Amino acid sequence: MKDRVWVVGLAMVMSSLLCGTLTRGRGNGGQEENVTTVGGRVLNAVTREPISRALVILQGKNAATFTDDRGQFELKIADKNDTGNGAVRVALGQALVEVRKPGFVPRRRLPTIGYTVGSRTEATIYLVPEAKIVGHVEVPGSEGDVRIRCQLYRREMGGGREAWSPERTFTTWADGEFRFSELEAGTYKLITQEQVDPESTTPGAQLYAYPPLYYSNTTDFSLASPIVVKAGETARVNLTVARREYYPVRIPVANMPVGRALNLMVYPMGHRSPGWSLGYDARESTIQGSLPDGNYTVEASAPGEGEMSGILNFSVKGAPVEGPTLNLVPDPTVSVRVREEFQSGQSNFVTAQPVSRNSRSDARRISNVHVNLTAIDQLSPFRRNETSELAEGSEGQELTIPNVGPGKYDVEVSTGIGYAASVQSGGKDLMHQPLVVGLGEGVAPIEVVLRDDGAEVEGTF
Repeated sequence: MKDRVWVVGLAMVMSSLLCGTLTRGRGNGGQEENVTTVGGRVLNAVTREPISRALVILQGKNAATFTDDRGQFELKIADKNDTGNGAVRVALGQALVEVRKPGFVPRRRLPTIGYTVGSRTEATIYLVPEAKIVGHVEVPGSEGDVRIRCQLYRREMGGGREAWSPERTFTTWADGEFRFSELEAGTYKLITQEQVDPESTTPGAQLYAYPPLYYSNTTDFSLASPIVVKAGETARVNLTVARREYYPVRIPVANMPVGRALNLMVYPMGHRSPGWSLGYDARESTIQGSLPDGNYTVEASAPGEGEMSGILNFSVKGAPVEGPTLNLVPDPTVSVRVREEFQSGQSNFVTAQPVSRNSRSDARRISNVHVNLTAIDQLSPFRRNETSELAEGSEGQELTIPNVGPGKYDVEVSTGIGYAASVQSGGKDLMHQPLVVGLGEGVAPIEVVLRDDGAEVEGTF
């Protein structure tokens, strides 16, 4: 398991981008056989030094080669094209180029490449040295029988906000070591997931398990230490998990629609963190599982038509938990009122007439304004974004956003004519603050003001 593996660099090359120098020859059946030469270099993206012995494959063309000591490669592919088409460029079609070299992360883009008859433009492919996060998870009292599953999260920025997205997992080896390789440079957080002690699974015996832990040895994801790695660097981190008593948890669910799935997220109260787990038993309509002593929050979402959500706080105090009941309530519909203050007299709301007089279809009201809600919470396993639709039966400028689950949302307005001059809800400026939706609570209508005026900017260069 510790042996090194090939890292695959991928690049999609479209027919309009990748062509080759051709040599014409007469084949059977009145066809011309064209030999296309594809060449280039593979370089280290950090040092700009050539990468030798990198395997270059043109999939679908039965062509492969290694780069030489100068990082150069050349592939010759025989294509057959009908004669008399006057073509002077040979398109390779939609071909996938793979570059394999241990110690480098995948490369999925390739600069534009053009080859013409009689001259050749070199294709330069840059591979980035891999970053690695390695380390050890200490399991006190274990002799290698407990292997801990580690989860890596990567920091991403979007809309000016920080978000943490799951990257990959790794189960420790028998000696407790773990290794995340082929990583891009960036900022990461490392957690361990719950793991049951296999020696405590005897029926009737006290259950023991290892709760989630966040590097460096904290129990709150928001307080976890970021791990920053650059291209070619290796970061080493260590954690020590603790064995704790776990107690059965059974929480009845009320108002659960028949035949629906139930998505769950559980975490210590006030510390929204991944890694904890409970399950849902549809036959008994109960949330079940086991947890150690502490105060917890469980969030539930029943997706489907007329989506429903529920939130419950509960405590575990050295004994099994029976109840209280988690009640599911319908997710609210948010109303949107649009006011157009246009100087042009145009409108984003139009009525489309039937194509022909004999058409049985009725005239349709169409909106070219869309209000989009983007969920801010990136840790939720059932996070979803929502968009507006024309209010049913509306003859004016009303929109609705159905099934908006509890949480915080960034609000964005896209419009065919004009721009959003103001977006508010209950007096709150949604162009600078998030929309907050509570569980089963009504939401003040979103008021959108559109304008099509302009301004002049003067200056000197």
